[in-house]
Amino acid sequence: MQKEIVSAPGNTPIDRIYAMTIVIRSFKGRKHVEVHLFRSDIPEEERQDTNLLRCIDTDYEKHKLSPDLTGTLEDTKEMILESFTKEERDMIIGYLEERYQTRLEGIFAAPLSFPVPQGTMPLASIPEGKSMGFIKFDKVHEYPLPFNFRGFYDLDQHEPNVI
Repeated sequence: MQKEIVSAPGNTPIDRIYAMTIVIRSFKGRKHVEVHLFRSDIPEEERQDTNLLRCIDTDYEKHKLSPDLTGTLEDTKEMILESFTKEERDMIIGYLEERYQTRLEGIFAAPLSFPVPQGTMPLASIPEGKSMGFIKFDKVHEYPLPFNFRGFYDLDQHEPNVI
């Protein structure tokens, strides 16, 4: 299994900075499925952190030509809060390696690039559909971590398995 972990620089504005992705060998009839992980139980006190505003580029004029940046300031805060701390990142890696090692092709983690453009949407806000959905790791029997995380996938982005 491939593992790529990029360390954060020492001067980040907050601790919750790591984005994570896994690649599953075979999932729901598709191969090499990329799954974007996110924290799904954000504590209310973190939502009130005033340092979050230092993490967001609020220059509307600069970003208004990007049609995919449709979220509000609150959406962008939520997106940042979906990321992981270094400690959470390490716990997730340990959990995935122990429980899913034979099913995964890779685990990838890297810090967010700050400032995040205002309008960036949280993964949890994406509606589930025919090909898009969430893996609810926190609902798996004997889930051991002290926080919840989930994974977003889009099956249309991956090749079907050939038998």
